[in-house]
Amino acid sequence: MKKLFKDFEVAIRETADLNQALTLARAYGNLLWFADVGIHDAPLVEADLIERCLSMADTNSVAASNERGGVLHVVSEPFMTGGHTRLMEKLASMHAEPVDLLISRQATPDAKAQVCRFFADTKVVSATFPVDALTEMVCLLSSYEKAVLHIHPDDILVVIACGVAKRISGLEVFFVNHADHVFSYGSSVADYYFELSGHGCRFDLTKHIQGRKSFLGIPLNIPSGKMAVDFKPAKQAPLLFISAGSDIKYKPRKGFSIFKLVARILDDYPTSTFMVIGIDVKKAFWWWPLKFKYRSRLSIRAHLDFQEYSELVSRADFYVDSHPLPGGTAFAEQFVRGQRCVGLISPVQGYSPADRLKRTDINTVMGSIADYRYDQEVFCAIEKVNAYDSVKARYLSCLYDEQVYANLLDTKGDWPGDTAFFEEEKDPLGADIAVDTFLLLFKLQRNLAFRLFMALSMGKKIKLLAKMILAGRTR
Repeated sequence: MKKLFKDFEVAIRETADLNQALTLARAYGNLLWFADVGIHDAPLVEADLIERCLSMADTNSVAASNERGGVLHVVSEPFMTGGHTRLMEKLASMHAEPVDLLISRQATPDAKAQVCRFFADTKVVSATFPVDALTEMVCLLSSYEKAVLHIHPDDILVVIACGVAKRISGLEVFFVNHADHVFSYGSSVADYYFELSGHGCRFDLTKHIQGRKSFLGIPLNIPSGKMAVDFKPAKQAPLLFISAGSDIKYKPRKGFSIFKLVARILDDYPTSTFMVIGIDVKKAFWWWPLKFKYRSRLSIRAHLDFQEYSELVSRADFYVDSHPLPGGTAFAEQFVRGQRCVGLISPVQGYSPADRLKRTDINTVMGSIADYRYDQEVFCAIEKVNAYDSVKARYLSCLYDEQVYANLLDTKGDWPGDTAFFEEEKDPLGADIAVDTFLLLFKLQRNLAFRLFMALSMGKKIKLLAKMILAGRTR
């Protein structure tokens, strides 16, 4: 399988047209983003494209400005929902003076208006063709001393632009590794590579990171005086259990699933209800058997606005973290707000000290529900790791004083997580391929695209064909 993906890298290097090579590199990155075959970065692709684009930049006389700005944050595409854009906004607010933002792809009017509140000046790349966009970004990046990247894993254009700007102007690059459990471009250009979790620290060992590593953590606003009250619920108590997360966080994988725990809770507490927020039940068919069995006692809700979500969670007796993929710091955030938090330990772990509130099996989770005790030590640990001021101190010290920090969430001794949790275990390839990515690969490298299609499992072949037919009808 890896041979096929390495042949894609050869094809990128051998594609003479630079626009096509950059387009192919983006498609390749998108493919690896969703198909984990054990390839988690592509430093050779980055190095080759940087050299080719450096010659182009020299030809166009791209040079550093005499007056350089301080810090430029770069994001591929900001969103109204999700934690990645919120993390960028929080880091931007930590600077003593307002900083600028570059959006490398696109932004909806609402999303742009939202992020503009946190930056002095916001620019969006206007060029359409990759080489033109690259030149535009190199010119801008070269006029700043530092760039802080919040990019999508497949955003090769920003990575190459940073590589070129470093050579031209001495730009310093800081990479905020938002998607720290998947493939990502950027390992060869970052001078400092921020870690957000214990899982990310271990996963990065599979990459060829050339810069210095430093622990950052995800900042939380921690209310003072909040604590979850000890509780021994009666079996007939009308309890409300709430869990929140996207569809994929609950999809069973490699024998890990939350469904037996949900069933056990609803069986042991027969007048209780369990609400899951953030699920499109029409698509997330893995919930259907439980929904059919428990009917109204299992409530599955789609995305809610923040106020309604907060009101519902505040009424819950217990907050249950998503599984097998955890909710990141969302779990810790509920705990410091005074919620009783329980859950199963995930193979993807180390996003906050709140992991200590979870248990290894269903019986011990049920025990923690039956006799819930507030854990002050966990609260203090979350303050040390995730409090806004703690993250701010680490971030600014690294950015301005070259100070690096050891990972506070990387456990000592044997690692209890699984950094290969998303990796495809064997042929055929059981990964979903985006229609646009496949069609682009087919246009640029028909033979390799055909080999990729043949490597897919029968179910994934049928699914991809169905999606292409549907996409063709809607265009």
